[in-house]
Amino acid sequence: MKTYTISGKNDGFGAQYLAIMSGIAFCKYKNYKYVHTNIKYLEHSLNVDLINKFIGIPQDISYNDIDIIEEYSFRVLTSKNPDIFYTDNVIDTLRKYYYSTKNPIIKQFDIVIHIRRGDVTPYKNTDRYVPNIYYVKLINYFSKRFNHKITIFSQGKLEDFNDFKGKNVNLILNCEVCTMYHIFVEAKILVTSKSSLSYSAALLNRNNIYYLNYIHYPLKHWIKLDSII
Repeated sequence: MKTYTISGKNDGFGAQYLAIMSGIAFCKYKNYKYVHTNIKYLEHSLNVDLINKFIGIPQDISYNDIDIIEEYSFRVLTSKNPDIFYTDNVIDTLRKYYYSTKNPIIKQFDIVIHIRRGDVTPYKNTDRYVPNIYYVKLINYFSKRFNHKITIFSQGKLEDFNDFKGKNVNLILNCEVCTMYHIFVEAKILVTSKSSLSYSAALLNRNNIYYLNYIHYPLKHWIKLDSII
């Protein structure tokens, strides 16, 4: 049996966690042995040891030679039908790892919307930018159909979100990453952004996912926002 690991990425938590997920899924698909390599570096000055513990996947140092080392599984992350790789068995495995360690204590959130800001603006990382007016329409959609509290998680300053004044929403900015991530995983309704952070959390979430069009394709049971907004 071939051995396989994910290693070598130097970007954010969401991207690296999703890369690891893609490697585990690919190994299940190919009947390879997944050998976990801990994350070595994270952007935004995140504590690497804390994040490695948070995702709950034990590092396997019993293998000196790995047959295949990749930064991520290209085949999984570019698949137009990711359900082929993210089977029930794979998702169960990822959840068992995730819940094997102590998760942050949170309250229950109903509708959680992730909005990329901070390093995503109309002038920077523009491919990931979605204007506030889009989310105003989305909030109106949810408000008409659900009697649920809506919470937006994002980065930046309060004035960046003036378009939401008067709306029945709670705005939480610059939340600690593990707490925010666990809220995404546990939310009754999670609205993803153009972000590997909320996409990977959606894979773990057992409830309802509303998917914003992104480079990674949705699972079949996710609701595409393009079809309702």
